[in-house]
Amino acid sequence: MHPWEAYQGIYLHIPFCQHKCSYCDFISYQGQDGKARTRYVKALIKEIRSCEAPLPVSRGATIYVGGGTPSLLSLEELAAIFSALKEKGYFNAPREVTLEANPGTVDEAYLRGLRALGVDRLSLGIQSLEDSELRLMGRTHTADEARHIIQLSKEAGFTRLSCDLIYGFPTQTAASIEASLTELMALGPSHISIYGLSVEPGTVLSHKLQKGLWTLPTDEETGAMYDLIMDRLVKGGYERYEISNFAKAGDESRHNLIYWHYHPYLAFGAGATGFDGRKRETNQAYLAAYERGEAPEVEILSPAVQREEMIFMNLRTVRGLSLLDYETRFGRSFEHDYGPETEDLIHKGWAKREDGYFRLTPLGMQYGNLAFEAFITTDREPQK
Repeated sequence: MHPWEAYQGIYLHIPFCQHKCSYCDFISYQGQDGKARTRYVKALIKEIRSCEAPLPVSRGATIYVGGGTPSLLSLEELAAIFSALKEKGYFNAPREVTLEANPGTVDEAYLRGLRALGVDRLSLGIQSLEDSELRLMGRTHTADEARHIIQLSKEAGFTRLSCDLIYGFPTQTAASIEASLTELMALGPSHISIYGLSVEPGTVLSHKLQKGLWTLPTDEETGAMYDLIMDRLVKGGYERYEISNFAKAGDESRHNLIYWHYHPYLAFGAGATGFDGRKRETNQAYLAAYERGEAPEVEILSPAVQREEMIFMNLRTVRGLSLLDYETRFGRSFEHDYGPETEDLIHKGWAKREDGYFRLTPLGMQYGNLAFEAFITTDREPQK
């Protein structure tokens, strides 16, 4: 069986947070009390139990609990969710179980409880180790709390730790990014995700920028930040394996590789999107609608859209697109379908073809979105 013929991962969305960050447009809700979380967990478990998956779930399928801030759930609530997955046979010797956590939301007992539940990887929302930047971002933690959660996690037995940093935020400089990154690497997480700031409509950040209250760094300044980050991470022993992700050898995110390799995954929770290889189903985002069990929105993907998405998702990775996988999955040659586009990218120095793969060069990764546009030629076929 090919990996695209079974679900390779399971995503669980926990949409609660203490405070919505100034840049965030994720589906998350602040200020919800314990009763709201209880209702939500019951709805989530009901969705899991009622799932009739059109594909088999692979033994070893990864589990990823994202948000929001999943670490706001109690250990008992997480145990009940995992129990529902086990009842369905979905929690079956998973290759990886990741939970997102924010500094200031956990203690050592909670972290040890996560280990006992089978969580073997933490994704920590650090974002910066400068207190002034954290305040502007709307983060609820301090730099000291960020340092503390990394140490606590190690003491609780987590050897696989991922930490996020953002660059390009108002007031950030190359010097402040270098200070945060240098200290973070010294703290020793096995995985670091670096995200260039994206300004999303409707966020506090967007409003402040429109009002002229905040100013973004210039393109030249963010370019310097990018170059510095690439240099420091490589020198620090972190290998780039995806546009925004760097890991010590063997510590890549197995779950996220499912997305980038364009393999199917199940998704549960408000606003969560699952993918079976031919269509996407997105749950209702509003809590009340989700808890009532309203039907998800369905997007049917034409064969052309499937091909294009497989290309640009795989091109996010250093490995690149397997030409054999493309031909096996779609029954047609990548070179036949996209010969002129690939030659243009190779001519620009943005891509190369080697060892049976088509992949972006480091320069191509720097201009990733522009490179991906070369393969987007068709309209989607939405269906509700």
